[in-house]
Amino acid sequence: MSDPSMPPGEPPAPLPMSTVPRTAGGLGAVVAAGSGLLVVALLGLTLAGREVHAAPAWLAVPVLLLPYLYAAAGLSLFSFWIVAPDRREPPVLLVVVLAAAAALWGSSWAARGLEPTAGEPLRVMSWNVRRLWGGADDGGDALQCAVATIAEADPDVVTLLEVSRDDVDELSAALQLTCVHGTYNGSTRSDRGGLASCVRGDRWSLKSGSALRYSDAVPWFYVSTEVEREGRVVNLLAVHLRPYDLRRLDESFSLRAVASVQETYRSQGDQSAALLRRVERFADPTLLAGDFNSTRDTALHVALREHLTDVWERGGFGFGATVTALGQLPLRIDYIYASADFDVVGASVPDVGCSDHQPVVGEVVLR
Repeated sequence: MSDPSMPPGEPPAPLPMSTVPRTAGGLGAVVAAGSGLLVVALLGLTLAGREVHAAPAWLAVPVLLLPYLYAAAGLSLFSFWIVAPDRREPPVLLVVVLAAAAALWGSSWAARGLEPTAGEPLRVMSWNVRRLWGGADDGGDALQCAVATIAEADPDVVTLLEVSRDDVDELSAALQLTCVHGTYNGSTRSDRGGLASCVRGDRWSLKSGSALRYSDAVPWFYVSTEVEREGRVVNLLAVHLRPYDLRRLDESFSLRAVASVQETYRSQGDQSAALLRRVERFADPTLLAGDFNSTRDTALHVALREHLTDVWERGGFGFGATVTALGQLPLRIDYIYASADFDVVGASVPDVGCSDHQPVVGEVVLR
């Protein structure tokens, strides 16, 4: 029967819907407050990592893994937003985390469609070859794998890390390289690990070079060379900052392990500062390439980017990981930095299996 109280032709009024807010009650309030504190702590960690030169272990380790901490925070906030969609905190905090991540890493996720510019092209490669011990996918012959990888990349100049003079001799014979080699600690033994700056083919020539200390007080060396073509001189520095002592880190959270992390972090900052002081004295264009054993969010890379261009961030695409930590987490710890005399055309990280590091290849133009 029709309702005589309703005007003819009017549809029945809809039934009232529940207006109970989905905020997860008291637990939602607690989680929202905790989420706010988490985001504040994450932003504080980010700023501290960019500013503190001699960070304690509790700061140094999270800064190395900062992108993954942001990813975890973002996923947590999104999950809480699904559970309690009527709370305002989750979406607001999620926007804050995403905006901070975009500001930190947005430039390193997409190449900018760079066009070649007028000038002298230079293709530079940097690779930690791990003493030619090989990797999981090298087929058992690390030397031939390294030779094939370098030949395919076809660089004009190469910096090699964790390489002995004997290794360099073998690579030079196969690839027609001209190199300057130096050991990490100044040893003269040909089988000791070290680093090398090399030119390949007849496009550029090696003018001079030597192994130099970062500081007089510490016996740890890098290799500084000058390469030349038709009167144009470029400084090429092969760099391998102090590595973390994995044997001590295996001791879990012992005091020795904590002290080792702090000391390594501080030493890396000191070494990069010494490099910058040297680069500032150069009159010629400069390329700084090697294994920095640190991620881009540490204070030393912030300082380097104030004076030099990170070739991967200017010309690469994606994360640019060169190693895998703990067998799971991709990290970018190998870099090519260029002075303002260069325009960056492109950058790549070839996927190869003859080392525990991937090489970095940069294409630049000397204006």
